[in-house]
Parts: sequence; structure tokens; C-alpha cells
Amino acid sequence: MSVEVEVLGGAREVGRASIALRYKGRVLLLDAGVNFDEEDKPVFARTVPPRDVDGIVLTHAHLDHIGTAPAYYITYQPPIIATKPTFEMARLMWEDFLKLNGYYSMYEDAEVKRLMEAAVYARYYSPIRVGDEFSVTLYPAGHIPGSAMVYVEVGGRRILYTGDVNTIYTKLMEPARVDGMPPVDLMIMEATYGASTHPPRKIVEERLVAIVEEVVDRGGTVLIPAFSISRGQEVMMILAERDLGIDVAVDGMVRQVTDIFLENPSYIRNVELLAKAREEFLFVQGWQDRRKVWKRPGVIIASAGMLKGGPSLYYLKKIMGNPKNAVVMVSFQAPGTPGRKILEEGLFHETGEPIRARVEWLDLSSHADRRGLLELVARIKPAKVLIVHSDGTVADSFAQLVRDKLGVDVEVAEEGRKYTL
Repeated sequence: MSVEVEVLGGAREVGRASIALRYKGRVLLLDAGVNFDEEDKPVFARTVPPRDVDGIVLTHAHLDHIGTAPAYYITYQPPIIATKPTFEMARLMWEDFLKLNGYYSMYEDAEVKRLMEAAVYARYYSPIRVGDEFSVTLYPAGHIPGSAMVYVEVGGRRILYTGDVNTIYTKLMEPARVDGMPPVDLMIMEATYGASTHPPRKIVEERLVAIVEEVVDRGGTVLIPAFSISRGQEVMMILAERDLGIDVAVDGMVRQVTDIFLENPSYIRNVELLAKAREEFLFVQGWQDRRKVWKRPGVIIASAGMLKGGPSLYYLKKIMGNPKNAVVMVSFQAPGTPGRKILEEGLFHETGEPIRARVEWLDLSSHADRRGLLELVARIKPAKVLIVHSDGTVADSFAQLVRDKLGVDVEVAEEGRKYTL
């Protein structure tokens, strides 16, 4: 009997990731994410009947991989598998999502609670049986703490789903690990940066430090809007390592996530450096701190990374009119977001005012680039590759590269299409 693979989201798009594996009428779900439309309303991944689901596996805690998952817990309660830090961060993300998008949501707080009651905490390299047909093993993905690639054995077939993956060392993370992985019949892989090459990490880090020193030396404030999960902590560690003698404030969900990371030290490359940053930097505790930190020279690391809300938007309004200050983007800025408008037009989205502060963008991506992705395929040597989590032209370009360089059978996934093994 064949194994069927259906892409429920994340085909020719970045995010809204969800894959259904079917065998003998039963389903194993890999991720269940959400994206946002031009009006910032949630667009959920397609779903399958919850009664058919033997289990759900979450690769990591970013909303574009987990945002739909609680919808499966309205009437059913299938086991859901992830690492401990993934569950701890995911709960924060779901709670924040409902605060901001509850009117449009498919689920409420009760479903998040039911999901957490069904949590199965997984460790890397330790197989878990799901239902009667599926075996799941997680491998480190190198993307964010707790992130995992999912190796599934079902019906005599072996499937690897990468989730989001990174193949280089960063301050926070070690690269993805595939040592000892058994053969793979189908590799379902992301290709977010399948047409791009990241600059050397060391050069980007040095550029960040140089900008901070230049701005603070002339009496300015550097605002670094950063994703709460991973990017904010990466920036904290880069600055802490240098001992710059500069005031650094941390605000928004970056604070809670940092504490989750420190409580899960085995998932961090250099927990001592993160602990140093946590001890030395000011974690903003409320409006009394918030009103002070932007008035003095220094650095503010704050969520949200795309300036759609949160403390980073408050700080932007306070510092954007002074040329002595700087806004340094270190996170991807999606089309239509306030951060993207600043990069492309130099304008504040709410009023159309020009941003007089210096604006910079630095590539501190936690995704593998074209070279890293190709090397990963070469190491795993799958019989076939199915590309997801990538814009259409990027996916097509990377697919051709895999064919030309490695001679591997490869397809770009289409949403709703069913692939058989």
C-alpha cells in the first residue's frame, strides 16, 4: 500500500507550512502554520478531519509552522510531538496570536489548553511511535532552539521533513545534524533562500557592532527591531561578546523567550554568553523603564521584528525624527509590513512621515542559503526531493540547481496535490 503526501500549506509560498502523510486511512500531520494577508488578517493552512489524525509533529515555534495547530483540538485531542522549548515558546506565541487576532481565529484559549494537555515531549534521536503505523524521530535543525527535522518511517517508506533549517554556526545555534540518519526516500525541504547566498556571518556581525559604536559615540540611540524567538537573542549575544561598554535594553517578548532558552541550556550553543547578556543588559520591566531608555545613548532590542506592533513600534516613533539615531533591521521584512515600507521608501507607515534616523538592514538569517541547502541534500542523498516553504520562482530555481548539480529527482510542491510513495 502506498504512502500519500499532501501539502496543505507552504507550497510556492514562505510560511503557512503543513504536510499531511496518509497511510491506511490514518494521518500524521507535520506542522500546521498560518500566514497573514495584506490586511494583516490570518490565513490558516488547510486542514484534514481531526478524527483521521493519529498525531501532529511541530518542527519549531514560529507561527508560520504552528498557528493552525490548535484548531485540531476543538473536538479531538490527538497527541502532539515537539521538543520542550518548542512547546514552551509555542504557548507564548498562541496566546499572543489570540490577543491580536482572536476575532479571526479558528480556535480560542480552550483549544490551546487542550493541545498542551496532549503534548508529547520529544528528544532528538529518540524514536516515538505514533498510532499503529508511524514512527517519528527528531533531528536538530539548527534554526532556533528546539527546532527539529522530522524523520518518519511508515509503510516501509522513509520521509524526512526539514521544517526550517540552518547549516552554519551562529552565536546561538549549532548547525543542523544529520549524522547517522538512515536512508531517505523522500526529502520534503524548505528553500526559503534557495536563490540567495548569505554574506559571511562574521562580516555581518562586525558590521552590526560598527554601526552601534558609530551611532552611540555621537550620542544616538540604536533601535534593533527583532523577532522574539532567536533573532533578538542572537543580537544580544553578538553585543555581549564584544564588551562594548554600551547600555543595552531588551523589551517585548524577547525577554520571556530568553528566559525559556536559559531554562533549556542543552538546546543553546553558548548558554554562558546568553546568560552574560541576560545579566548585563536591562530587561525593561514596564513603562517607567520604557520612557527612559530611548532618551539616552545606547541600544534597544525589541519585538516586533517587522514593526507591526509591540514595543519596537513605540520606540520607532520616539527616535525616528533624529538623524543621530539609527534603526537597524535584522529580521526579514515581509511585503506590506511597516519595516518593509521603511526600507523601500524611508517612510513611517502610520503618517507617511520620512524616517530621519539612519536606516540599515543586516542579513542575520536563521535559514540556510542556496549553498547550505544544496550541501544538505548532498549529505542526505534522498531518492527524491519535494520543495516547500519557498516563493515560486525561488523554488523553481533551486529545483533546477538540485537536478543539475546532484542529479536528484525533484519537484516543487503544489498546494492540495497528493504525491505517492
